[in-house]
Amino acid sequence: MPINPNANEYRSVVGLDSLYVAEVTADSAAAYTADTPEYLAPAAEASHKPSVSSEPQYADNQTFDVMSAEGETVIELSLTGVPNEMLAKISGETFDAASGRVFDSGNAEPPYFALMFRADKSGGGKRYYSYLKGRFEKPAEEAATKADKVSPKMTKLIYHAIGTKYQFGLSKSFKRVFGDTDTTSFSATGWFSQVQTPVVVAPSALALSSADPADGASGVATSETPVLTFNNALINNAIYMVTLAKADGTVAAVTAALDATKKIMTITPGSALSASTTYLLSYAVEDIYGQHLSGVVNFATA
Repeated sequence: MPINPNANEYRSVVGLDSLYVAEVTADSAAAYTADTPEYLAPAAEASHKPSVSSEPQYADNQTFDVMSAEGETVIELSLTGVPNEMLAKISGETFDAASGRVFDSGNAEPPYFALMFRADKSGGGKRYYSYLKGRFEKPAEEAATKADKVSPKMTKLIYHAIGTKYQFGLSKSFKRVFGDTDTTSFSATGWFSQVQTPVVVAPSALALSSADPADGASGVATSETPVLTFNNALINNAIYMVTLAKADGTVAAVTAALDATKKIMTITPGSALSASTTYLLSYAVEDIYGQHLSGVVNFATA
């Protein structure tokens, strides 16, 4: 099935904020759990690049196949600064609250953390990321003497993201979840309230939520522009069949269009409806999940 992206999905990333971490408390074949995300630090830059290798296979004097494998994803973060207590937490070292000091053993094993952040896009959209499991390297530290020009030193953190052991009921491990507010049906509500995992949500069966005029309505104005509202977003340009016909079979010319949500369809007649006439509005549509629905709404004009 061809994809039908929204125009704003082609927009570029222009900003970065909301950098959060959450300690992974369990990851096994039986379960994945993580603490509630907490703010890490103000972020200036984030680059993430998966380690991917591809090797061609040759047979019969030609390229027969190309085999690929993906390893860790290295994420490099530039931050204004990281509080000492947080730095100790992500590096596995000890923070002594009584003295406000970090006791750095030099050989601690960092715990696994989930990493989450948000990127701004041109046009007002946002892209959300949730890496499920990885470890931070201790940051390199840099300082320089003051001069006649301010030269602030950023904290550079490197995070190594790997796949989970838990498969979330999908027969494979996962490294990250991400989404875009410009994508139909995506919602960022509660994104940073918990680590976002690849839980599959079964779509609701496609249904007609409402019709205006309602099915069986009478006394409808001849200037009426019918509106059909569906519970799921429809595929772009997938209004397969919309007809408006009189009870005697005479078809009226109409145009149909979807609003920005792709759930509301407006049917505009080419001319005023006939008075004291019964009309049948027939439709057949497909939603973004590939589900089909057809039906008829009948009404009578005044």
